[in-house]
Amino acid sequence: MKTSVNKQQGFTLVELIIVMVISGIVAMLVVNLIASPMTAYADLKRRAELVDIAELTLHRMARDIHHALPNSVRISADQLSLEMLHTIDGGRYASSGTDVFTTTASSTSFALLQPLRISAAQAVGLNVVVYNLGESGSDAYQTAPLENRSEITALTDSLISYSAIQFPLSSPQARYMIVDKPILFGCLLANNSLYLKQDYAITANMGSVSSSDALLAKNITNCQFSYSAGSTTRPGLVTLAITISDNGEKITLMNQVFVENQP
Repeated sequence: MKTSVNKQQGFTLVELIIVMVISGIVAMLVVNLIASPMTAYADLKRRAELVDIAELTLHRMARDIHHALPNSVRISADQLSLEMLHTIDGGRYASSGTDVFTTTASSTSFALLQPLRISAAQAVGLNVVVYNLGESGSDAYQTAPLENRSEITALTDSLISYSAIQFPLSSPQARYMIVDKPILFGCLLANNSLYLKQDYAITANMGSVSSSDALLAKNITNCQFSYSAGSTTRPGLVTLAITISDNGEKITLMNQVFVENQP
């Protein structure tokens, strides 16, 4: 009588090791093929986000600089801060008739040739400035008796009233401007941030930002602001450059803004 024996087939240890090695090699190739495009996409996305942040920050700064009072832009010694007086309205004053503008005596009002866009309620507490040259004797940052600005007390369509002042100079174009509080942009490189400070008093000395001011951008590793003063026939030029870094990515953007220089 014959006995049948069933033989079971299987993998040997050597075959199993070979399969595992081949599978590992294939997996590494697949991972490398997938990882490179994914890493490149992540880097591109991060760079795009940094560019967006820098562009938005520079656009915000440029928008305010365009409305700066002529000859009021000033840069800190370390070129990390930029300050200006913000113009919100303006026009021409009367140089003949009644309530004319004068520099020969103290005055409290002058006649307007056309109504302002802002209302009387908005105007009270703001400052009227005439012929700001940004130099001693005609500098809106200075205090009495050198100042050429005065706080507005009342406004009608034809007359502006202000605290008593003897303006030092008249404008060749009979122009006046209305400004509110200063605006200051500043970088604190110690915490890699750019801040905006506003709604503070006008002073002869330039202000400074702190970490309690409005945060405009983070991851700022360098800032450089400069100002080339213009003349009555040529606008001034502000140059803004900021560097933003994040996870090894670094981008630097620069923007140049023309500043009206005809007071």
